[in-house]
Amino acid sequence: MERIASQLREKDKNPIVIPAGASNALGASGYAVCANEILNQAYEQQIGIDAVFAPSGSCGTQAGLAVGFQSANANFPVYGVNVSRSNEAQVPKVQALADDLADFLEVPRIPHDLCLNLDEYVGPGYSVLTEGMSEAVRMTAETEAILLDPVYSGKAMAGLIDCVRKGMFRAGSSIVFVHTGGSPALYAYKDIFL
Repeated sequence: MERIASQLREKDKNPIVIPAGASNALGASGYAVCANEILNQAYEQQIGIDAVFAPSGSCGTQAGLAVGFQSANANFPVYGVNVSRSNEAQVPKVQALADDLADFLEVPRIPHDLCLNLDEYVGPGYSVLTEGMSEAVRMTAETEAILLDPVYSGKAMAGLIDCVRKGMFRAGSSIVFVHTGGSPALYAYKDIFL
């Protein structure tokens, strides 16, 4: 991408490079807008939000949501379920991107305790299946007719299901789950799910 952007700059063009996963301030700003859309829909439907769960890989989704919700004065946590790294490696990346995004959007930086990560669902590594993810993908498909990809949303849903089972949230809580797409990845794992 940088090579092509450099070639375009030589032709007096102004390319904008957004890295994979929207993991820069400009890319993450899309999820800040997404946060406002979620808040608007929740308001229209008179639904309170107690927490948000999303996959956390390159950090753009989680940082964008956290900054978007906080800039709208929504004081609930955004849980990123890590898909590839331990908290020791992931948390500083999320916090740095959230700070960059807040500065880019000219909004106050978020308290880091509203942007939390869960690393116990990564399993052996990125795109490596876990028992909890397999259960979550099957359960969500069977009960909600929603397809989750094994790499991102499947692991995030495994985290949410486990947190609910552990009693992390009171009965009747409203938890928003952000599905980041990727359902076609299921076909790469079809032998395992069949």
